[in-house]
Amino acid sequence: MKKKLQLLVLSLCCICVLNAQNSYSVKGGLGFAGATAKSSGITFTADAVIKPQIGIIADLPGTDVFNWQTGLLINTYGGKYSEDGGTVTGNIITLSVPFLGKYKFAEKFFGYAGPQLSISVSATAKSKEGNLSSTEDINSEIKKPIIFGVMGGGYEMSEKVTAFGEYHFGLSNASSGDGSSSKFNLFNLGVIYSLRK
Repeated sequence: MKKKLQLLVLSLCCICVLNAQNSYSVKGGLGFAGATAKSSGITFTADAVIKPQIGIIADLPGTDVFNWQTGLLINTYGGKYSEDGGTVTGNIITLSVPFLGKYKFAEKFFGYAGPQLSISVSATAKSKEGNLSSTEDINSEIKKPIIFGVMGGGYEMSEKVTAFGEYHFGLSNASSGDGSSSKFNLFNLGVIYSLRK
């Protein structure tokens, strides 16, 4: 039932994205991904690692100063935990659909905020200690979906190119394990290229 509901939400969002009246852009950047985890009353904080982010966004019809924005994005979350001379680096690739309110403050400046639904499609944990390393599939341990809050802003450098910065913060527990919790965060910098002719 839960999987059917997730597919329904994604399908509705895709229909929204593919509406002919929308304005489309390619969005890409590099994100500084981190995480916090809690288990048995102990909190662990992961160091940030650089992860690629890319996708298609659609600006829905609105007014001169406000409109809604959605899209279909590949976001990569994770982080690096270090302990006793060893490291564990998480790499969580998600298919994400944001629904953001976008407000234009001035001629070239705008801000946006809203929720994002993300479903993990691949997740690994790479452990390294000395010359030994191993990679474990942890996708079954990631709760689906993950709910994020997204807030950011941008500057229109030209008719085609916009620079942006945004922050993703986990609103829901990303761990499916009992007695443990984890939340991902991401600071993303990049560019948006408009596909308008």
